[in-house]
Amino acid sequence: MVMTQDTHINADGETSSEVDPHAPSPRYVRGLLVVVIGLGLVLLGGAAVVVGTIIKRMNNPDSQPTKPGFGVNEISVPAQGKIVSIENGESRIVVHMRDAQGTLLLLLDPRKGEEKGRIRLRPE
Repeated sequence: MVMTQDTHINADGETSSEVDPHAPSPRYVRGLLVVVIGLGLVLLGGAAVVVGTIIKRMNNPDSQPTKPGFGVNEISVPAQGKIVSIENGESRIVVHMRDAQGTLLLLLDPRKGEEKGRIRLRPE
């Protein structure tokens, strides 16, 4: 049997019972591995939430939050017009009016306080 001198190199067939003092403990290595994998999953989950939110907002721009209270907005109505009814919805307010020209529907956005459009109903 050939012996080596303090080089930590085993000769052929020789086994070492010495433990490398600089080698990390398997317990700590396993703990670090679990932490790294866990943080990687958290990072991927966060990225998925961000991408999902961006896609959702691009597909539905009306769902974007708005400031509460929009102040006072003026919307012009026909001078001799009379309000027949008002229908309130989650995404719009419909004001049903009558004037000398016939029936008029005003479409309003309740989130922004703006007029979205007008529809003039004419008899056939």
